[in-house]
Amino acid sequence: MATIKVEYQLPTVMPHGWKMGVAKALGVHRNTVKNNLNEGKGDMYDRIMQCAKEKYGKPIKTTTV
Repeated sequence: MATIKVEYQLPTVMPHGWKMGVAKALGVHRNTVKNNLNEGKGDMYDRIMQCAKEKYGKPIKTTTV
């Protein structure tokens, strides 16, 4: 069985309310998202960015592994 890997590109300007949307999807508070974005590193930051890419990004490349 092949695994499909999709890479996403985030829009230049994120839509209004995107932090709240990501926070609800991850089950965390909106301030957790804001604080981790300001810090710019760590496991939660990676989870936030991955969720934002999947939710608001545009697929740019699909590969089969």
